[in-house]
Amino acid sequence: MKNIYFYFLSVSMLLIVAMPSMAQSARLDSLQRLKEDVQLQGERLQLQYDSIYRIIAQCKTDDERLVHIAVKEKLDKKSNRITQQNLKLEDEINVEIYRIEQEKRDADLAQKQAAVQAVTPIPLKGETNSHQWVDLGLPSGTKWATCNVGAKDIHGVGTRIAWGETATKKLFSPDTYTQNNVEIASYAGNPIYDLATAKWGEQWYTPTLQQWEELLKYCVWDYVMVNGVYGVLFTSRKTYNTIFLPSTGFTDDCTYKLKYTTYNLAYWTSTGISTNGAHSYIANYEQGYMSTANRYVAHCVRAVCDTLSELSKTVQEISTVVQDASTTVQESSPAIQDTSSSSAIQHNTKTNKKSAKNAEKTAKNIKKTANAVKKTAQAVKILKNIFN
Repeated sequence: MKNIYFYFLSVSMLLIVAMPSMAQSARLDSLQRLKEDVQLQGERLQLQYDSIYRIIAQCKTDDERLVHIAVKEKLDKKSNRITQQNLKLEDEINVEIYRIEQEKRDADLAQKQAAVQAVTPIPLKGETNSHQWVDLGLPSGTKWATCNVGAKDIHGVGTRIAWGETATKKLFSPDTYTQNNVEIASYAGNPIYDLATAKWGEQWYTPTLQQWEELLKYCVWDYVMVNGVYGVLFTSRKTYNTIFLPSTGFTDDCTYKLKYTTYNLAYWTSTGISTNGAHSYIANYEQGYMSTANRYVAHCVRAVCDTLSELSKTVQEISTVVQDASTTVQESSPAIQDTSSSSAIQHNTKTNKKSAKNAEKTAKNIKKTANAVKKTAQAVKILKNIFN
């Protein structure tokens, strides 16, 4: 009976997972049927074209020819409508195919993420200062934000800024750049120059060149469409967590205008190379790579945080408090024993005085232990806040 129960439970779970894909497959079938109908209309229209061309060729007068040319112009308009319908349906079909693939990919990754999380007590996803991060299993312990600074969700572009500036603007050019000839080797964590720190708090900052290179080295790179938005998906080989970097475009060095917003993306590092240049991450549908750019151009920011070092510090504080509490209890034990023995030797005045002192010491130690336990509780509360 138990095996039958688990069988039906597993079948039910598979159906629940498959239902969105089944619904989307039905939509894909419907779109493909519509496209076939439109293509059939195009084939019929082509027959009408062949017929009207023959008739025009056989016309003996200009008046007859003009009448049939007018019919041909109507066919042209109909042909344009059919062409537009066909292009629109192709776009919708491609979006639907991407969506189905995304559903399958997300379901597979969710299963793998759950398996990894089951064998580790440390959360692989969390929140710091109300902004979400994921653990990509990177050697440095760096946690990457799930969306751009200034964006409301993973598909949002967020705030476009020049390197070392913390506010966007209409024109990105050498004349409007506020950090001209300012020597900044790296601004990671400095709220004067770091948009992530200024907007999200001191635990967040713009990743360095080394952190970007680590991301590229230890994650799988894919150019994908997510909910109709093109961009790059990084998938951890260790935890199977992902981050999606949406296409942002970037400003042209010559015209200072924003371009390539559909298929290209550009993100700042906090590492500079000179008074006029800095490192950045550039990608399109073919590849992603580290590059350099003029500091005055517009890029976006994907923030990072170091929750691992914060956790280690908190754990160390808890260990110290627990050790202090243990020492206090050990010091209290002899005093308690002496107090009990003093009750058996009431005739010895000197022993009674010693017992009284021991009792006073015990009371102080108990109070110290209570304070230590209180500190431990506070430390645990901090730990819970780190991982929500």
